[in-house]
Amino acid sequence: MTPSLLARSAAPFAIVAGGLVVVTRLVMLTVPLDVESLMVYVLTVTWSITSIAQIVAFAMLVIALVATYDLQARETGVFGVIALCAAIVGTVFMAGDWWFEAFAVPRIAEVNPSIMVGFAQSRLLLGGLMSFVLFGIGWVLYGLASVRAGVFPAAISWTIAAGGLVSAVPIGVAYFSGNVLLGLALVALGIWLIRTRTARNGSEARSASTVG
Repeated sequence: MTPSLLARSAAPFAIVAGGLVVVTRLVMLTVPLDVESLMVYVLTVTWSITSIAQIVAFAMLVIALVATYDLQARETGVFGVIALCAAIVGTVFMAGDWWFEAFAVPRIAEVNPSIMVGFAQSRLLLGGLMSFVLFGIGWVLYGLASVRAGVFPAAISWTIAAGGLVSAVPIGVAYFSGNVLLGLALVALGIWLIRTRTARNGSEARSASTVG
């Protein structure tokens, strides 16, 4: 069966999504932790660019997720469908979290920065924790589904699962580190897909030349 156009585009989508995740997460590791400095930082151009880039990164993650799933859909079976849906839901939740960070938080810092002290409480705190957990669980399941399918290299699939696991920890350094691990795994997957396709095309060209 000829792969769909989406499946054939999985490599660049994985590389772009993974690369954006890695770059934005490394930048976020430099964000000040104290509230007073943070209130100033969220009004900078660096925050605006980085936070919007993160929304794009999560959108690209969903596209890369569906594209790479298309390459192993048959092998992953029912578990793969469950893992795909879980990863999509978790990534959408996380994108929503960063939409809030990108657009609502700077406005709050402009209008009434004092409420940022102890702001993340009650339902807002619950929503944030839910986003971390759902994102992590989804990507752990997708990594395990990929391991089970055996279409991608086992090391990459296990790294995706590990990245999801660490990303579920709602602590800045752990979460960002998990995201970087996940991003690197997707970049590696994209490169592997390109190399595999190049090798396959070369083999087919040699076979055609021999037959001719």
